[in-house]
Amino acid sequence: MFAKLMNHTLKMISLWFSICMAFHSGHGEVTLEQPIYTNTIQRFENPGDQNSTQENEVKALKKVFLSNRSITCNDGSQAGFYLRRSHSSTKWIIFLEGGWYCYDVHSCRNRWLKQRHFMTSSKWPETKDVGGMLSPNIKENPFWWNTNHVFVPYCTSDSWSGTKPPSPNDMFSFMGSFIVRQVIRDLIPLGLENSTDLILAGSSAGGTGVMLNLDYVKELLHEELMLTQINVRGVTDSGWFLDRTPYAPTNKPAVEAIRKGMDMWRGKVPRRCREEYMSEPWRCYFGYRLYPTLKSELFVFQWLFDEAQMDVDNVGAPVTKQQWDYIHKMGDALRQSFENVSAIFAPSCISHSVLTKRDWQSVKIDDISVAEALHCWEQKTSRRRLKRLKNGKVLNNTGARLGKRKRRRNQRKTLGYANLLNNDDRANVQDASVKMKRRRRNRINRKIQRNKIRSRKHPQNSENKPSLTSNNPTLDKRISRSVLQKNRWPRKRHCIHRRLERCSWPQCNHSCPRLHNPFTGEEMDFIELLKSFGLDMNSVADALGIDIQTLNNMDHAELLNLLTQQSN
Repeated sequence: MFAKLMNHTLKMISLWFSICMAFHSGHGEVTLEQPIYTNTIQRFENPGDQNSTQENEVKALKKVFLSNRSITCNDGSQAGFYLRRSHSSTKWIIFLEGGWYCYDVHSCRNRWLKQRHFMTSSKWPETKDVGGMLSPNIKENPFWWNTNHVFVPYCTSDSWSGTKPPSPNDMFSFMGSFIVRQVIRDLIPLGLENSTDLILAGSSAGGTGVMLNLDYVKELLHEELMLTQINVRGVTDSGWFLDRTPYAPTNKPAVEAIRKGMDMWRGKVPRRCREEYMSEPWRCYFGYRLYPTLKSELFVFQWLFDEAQMDVDNVGAPVTKQQWDYIHKMGDALRQSFENVSAIFAPSCISHSVLTKRDWQSVKIDDISVAEALHCWEQKTSRRRLKRLKNGKVLNNTGARLGKRKRRRNQRKTLGYANLLNNDDRANVQDASVKMKRRRRNRINRKIQRNKIRSRKHPQNSENKPSLTSNNPTLDKRISRSVLQKNRWPRKRHCIHRRLERCSWPQCNHSCPRLHNPFTGEEMDFIELLKSFGLDMNSVADALGIDIQTLNNMDHAELLNLLTQQSN
C-alpha cells in the first residue's frame, strides 16, 4: 500500500514540478539557449542587505579596467574586474562569473539579443555588491570576509577558454583565457605579489573556467613571475558536467555544442589534458575527464541534480517514470564521477550554483555547511604545503632555508658539535654545548608553565591528561616527546572535506532550498503540498503507521525522515 501511495505522491510532485517550470519559463521544454539559472521548485531567498548605503559604498567592489586594452569582451569593449582590497590580509579570492556560452553564429547572435550583458562591458556599474564567498559581512562569510576579493564579470561567452582576438571578418572576439591571465598580471602591483594564498573560484561556466585555467595561473605565478610563495588553489561550483547521451534527441546536443564552440573560440585547455585527448581535446571541458590531469589542488561543489546538467541532457520537466529514472541515473553517474575526487561537497538537491548566494551557509551535509567544508580543505592543504616546505620539496627561499636547518640538525647528531666548529673555536665546544642544553631546558620549562595556566583555565579538560611534572627526577629533567605530543587539546569538530550525499533521490537533503508556491512566491508547508495534490491524509497516516494527529503535527524534517526510511 505504501508503494502505491508513494507512486501517487511522485506523480503529483512531477505535476507540481511541471507547473513550476512552465510558470517560470513560459513553456514546458527548456532549450539549450535558455538554461535554468535558479531552482524553480525550491529557491534561496536573498535577504536584503541591512547595512546603510554609506557602508555599502565603502565595502563595495570597485571597477578596474584591464591595463591591456587589446584584451576585450565579445563586442570589443574593454574587459576588467571588480576589486576590494584588504590590506590586513595576504589571502586573495579571484571569482570568475558564470553565464553559459554561445558556440556558433546563430547562438551568439541570439545571445547578443537576449543576454547582451554577458557579451559587453558598456553598462557595467562603477561598484558591485556580491554575496556569499565574496561578502565582507563576517556573519555571511565567516572565513573569508576580510580577504582580498576580486570579481571578474563574464563577457566572453567561451567558458573562460577563448584565445581568438577581434577580426574584421568576425562579429565577436573570444578572449576569456587572455582575460584571466591579464587579471593576474594587473593584480601584481595592487598587492598580489606580497600574498601567500590565492583561491581561483567560479560558478557554472566560471567553475569550468577555473578548471581550465588553474594550472596556467599557477605556472604564470610560480615559473614566469617567480612568486613561488603563493599557494594557488581552485574552487569550482556547479561547473562539473557529464558528456552523456541526451534523454531526448535535440538539435543542439551539449557535446556537439562544446566541440563547435572550442573551434570558434580557439579554446585553450590544460596541456596535460590535451595530451590525454589528442584527437578530442574538447572533452577537457568536462570535469571528470579534466580533473585527473590537474596538478593544482581543487575543491568541487556540485548539486547531484544540477539544473544545467538536466538542461543539456534535454530531460525537461519530469512528468513520466522514464524521465524520473533518467534523472536518478544522472545523479548516480555524477556520484560515480566523484570517486577519485579528494575534496567534494555534493548535496542531493535540484539547484544550480551556490558560492555567491547570501545564505550559502545553509547548504549542509551531515550538519556540516559548504563553507565549513571548504575552510577545512583550505586549512588541510595549507598544512600539507607547509610540510612540503619543511622537507625542502618546494623550491623557494623559505624552503631552502628550512632544508638547510634540517641538514644541520642531522649533522649535529652524526658528527657531533666539535666537527661543526672551526679550528679556532674548538676550545669553546663545551660552552656551545652548555648553551644549547640551557636553551632546550628553558623551552621545556616554558611549555610546562603554559600547560599549568591552561589546566587552571580549563580544569575539566585536564583531569585525564598526563602531568608534565612528576616526582621522578628523570622525567623532570627531560620530558618524553611522546608525552608532549599526547598532551594536545582535542579539536572541537572533525575536519572532513569530502562530503557526498548518500541518499539517491532529489531533494532528500533537509537543507535543500524550500518549496515555494510558483504563483504567490510564498513558502509552502510539506503537509499543505500533499493536501494540494488531493491525497487522503488518513490513508497517508495509515500507510506510515501513525495517526492523523501525529501526521499533522509533524514538521518538514520529521516527515522527510519518515518518508526516506519508508521508501528505503
